[in-house]
Amino acid sequence: MSHAVDVVRNMQNFIGRYTEKSFDWDAFPGSRGFPDLQRAQMRYVGAGGSPKSNDPSTLKAEHFTFSLVNKPVGKFAASHSHEVVEHFMVLQGVLTVGWVWGDEVIEAKLGPKDMVLNSFGRPHGFRNDGIEPVLMQITVGSGTPLAPVYVCHPKNKDLELARTFGAPTPDKVHAFHADSPDFRQQELARHVVRYRDRTPFWNDAGFATMTYIGEGGAPPQGYRMDLVHLPAGKAVAPYVRDVEDVYFVIEGSIAVGWVDDDRIVEKRLGARDLIFNPAGRAHYFRNDGPTDAQFTMVVGSAQPETVAFRPA
Repeated sequence: MSHAVDVVRNMQNFIGRYTEKSFDWDAFPGSRGFPDLQRAQMRYVGAGGSPKSNDPSTLKAEHFTFSLVNKPVGKFAASHSHEVVEHFMVLQGVLTVGWVWGDEVIEAKLGPKDMVLNSFGRPHGFRNDGIEPVLMQITVGSGTPLAPVYVCHPKNKDLELARTFGAPTPDKVHAFHADSPDFRQQELARHVVRYRDRTPFWNDAGFATMTYIGEGGAPPQGYRMDLVHLPAGKAVAPYVRDVEDVYFVIEGSIAVGWVDDDRIVEKRLGARDLIFNPAGRAHYFRNDGPTDAQFTMVVGSAQPETVAFRPA
């Protein structure tokens, strides 16, 4: 096999195609037997909280996992905590997220392109109170996260109590207010990112980044994430990181290239396609489509950006 062919196959092995994957409705054994907890997972990088780490269609995780979760109308996820951070970024629908303090809960509603970064150790749950299924991007800040620790699960608590994440009465549930002086509201506010409030930073390469996790966004721990807005016709020159980065396309399409000596291999990504770019691999992105593109860029480091992007 020639080296060029080997590079092509190697790149293909780091791409997750939305149309070639399937949602797993039995990804979380803790939900078995509880129809109200129904949800489906599509794994791209790692198992993302599911014990199904041996899924052959899933890319091996390093510093973080990456998956999609579909939450049907009326269903919820019982309140739980993790030993690492975990973020939910909504792609479709309206998600209600609850953060728990004892028997009191603060609930925030997140719309498309809104995000919450759940702190490690902070019990949280989520629920779909809307009229359409919620689709969200979930990333966990470890390649091999431990199983979640449940705080209020219908296996040992009343179903309606579990649905409110442990709040026993309506007066124990508080709506999220980012400008509240309550320390609990302030803590949640540091971790909620609204798309409408993001200020794009336009760099010399002609594209914009909106920080979701990192300086100016939610506090990074283990990884960071930007939403990239790439106008039609713009491209960046090849760059290299000492950690992995992942592109997940939300809108439009992009071309992604890997450079190996004097060889270049390119693949195109459409909506909800993903590529995992390993550490040390020279790579680039370009928008030669008819419309602007948006994609999330997740980087396996909490440190500020070190790449000086240059136009191609």
